[in-house]
Amino acid sequence: MSSTLVLSVYILTFTLGLPANLFTLAALASKSRRRPAPPGPAPALTCADLLLLNLTCADLLLLLFLPFKMAEAAAGMEWPLPAALCPLANFCFYGSTYL
Repeated sequence: MSSTLVLSVYILTFTLGLPANLFTLAALASKSRRRPAPPGPAPALTCADLLLLNLTCADLLLLLFLPFKMAEAAAGMEWPLPAALCPLANFCFYGSTYL
């Protein structure tokens, strides 16, 4: 795959994904503050809300490290940043898939 296509997909993912996930995180935070916690051990968020929160956090972790992958794609798939960042950025980028 050409690095231009990869960079285009990364940019599109970042520009659409970041606002959408921040909006979802804000909506979940607002929902948890709005709903009074029932007496007893029941949480303010439902199971579906917790799963959505987990997915949102995993997506935000991926989006946080996506600019490093964008820099790599812009440099022709060669790592242009300090060598110490390469394993860390790749670990966080691909590790967010397993959260």
